[in-house]
Amino acid sequence: MKNNSCKIMGKKDTKGFLKVADTVFAPIYPIIANQIVKKTGIRKGKALDVGCGPGHLGIALATESECTVHGLDISQDMIQTCIEKIKEKGLSGRVIPTQGDVCDIPFDDETFDLVISRGSWFFWEDLPCSLKEIYRVLKPGGTTYIGGGFGNSALKKQIVSKMKEKEPDFENAMKDRIKSRSPEVVSSALKEAGIQKYSIINDESGFWLMMERT
Repeated sequence: MKNNSCKIMGKKDTKGFLKVADTVFAPIYPIIANQIVKKTGIRKGKALDVGCGPGHLGIALATESECTVHGLDISQDMIQTCIEKIKEKGLSGRVIPTQGDVCDIPFDDETFDLVISRGSWFFWEDLPCSLKEIYRVLKPGGTTYIGGGFGNSALKKQIVSKMKEKEPDFENAMKDRIKSRSPEVVSSALKEAGIQKYSIINDESGFWLMMERT
């Protein structure tokens, strides 16, 4: 296993990320959580949100389902912010944050029914290692919902427009990130990781990888 395989955000980055997630991006999390539950069919059990950041998606999933959601992030600042958000929402015990690296997930084999992640995989430096570790902690019959998206095309258009006002190069940077996780790149990483059973969603909801543990 490898350590520090993701970019770590500092306090300044965390503050800026939280502000945007709480405002511009806020509408997407309940929609994506609803899509996760509908598309995976998993409504209870143990879930893991990899690269959880301040916890927005994990909190939305815990609200949408009966799952206990563990959040994993390499940044201690993000974990602390996540703890505070969980308390604000009254979800202590339902959403449980842990500091750790996606290439060295601090959980036993076959722990989770569901592993989710939105936007984090663009920062995973070793994609095959990351996917192999995620597969390791999946229970037999478990699945993933990993990737990036805005929930629907209307929200994407709205968010891109607002972000371009803040960051003129936002759309170009977003396109570069998407290229780094193209279907070809992801398929190659899955082959290297030895993962054979999976499906890919590529529609207006975004680009998502559903690996299935047999």
